[in-house]
Amino acid sequence: MQCEECKKNKAVIHFTQIVNDETETKHLCQKCAAKKGLQATPPATMPLADFLSGIGGQIFAASPESGGGACPDCGSTFADFRRTGKLGCARCYVAFEREMRLLLRKIHGSHHHVGISGDPKSLASTAASPQARLRELRGRLKDAVSREAYELAAKFRDQIVTLESELGDESADRETSAPAAE
Repeated sequence: MQCEECKKNKAVIHFTQIVNDETETKHLCQKCAAKKGLQATPPATMPLADFLSGIGGQIFAASPESGGGACPDCGSTFADFRRTGKLGCARCYVAFEREMRLLLRKIHGSHHHVGISGDPKSLASTAASPQARLRELRGRLKDAVSREAYELAAKFRDQIVTLESELGDESADRETSAPAAE
């Protein structure tokens, strides 16, 4: 398969991006991928379950109380997760929140996600205030532009314009309904 950018070299990196339930796949050569800041990741040297179990053993060796409880819905324990690399059900995330946070902090250096997370429209339901949504959208717009994800950036821009116009309408309504000070 040929690189979709330069149309010269063999495509060695296959990048898939999902935006608003639409999948877009790019096939790039090493040089074109490097220009976009993408690089191939080497294949995993061990299964995920072994990796998590190894890290989990280091994290939880000093805390005997961890992994003692079971999920109230499915009965899985955190020891099961460390052994298999899989949680039993969605409620396991709540049941083992403390252990998961420790594990994520150990693996990633933080348990807080920073970056693009799926559907840009989901921002509307997660932000506490319109101003917070604007800040979040502007940050995501800047990130999308820096990654040259222009279609995604356009969606963020449109959401910013819509939100700003809604905020402008709300403040105009407040100004016209407020009694005039004399």
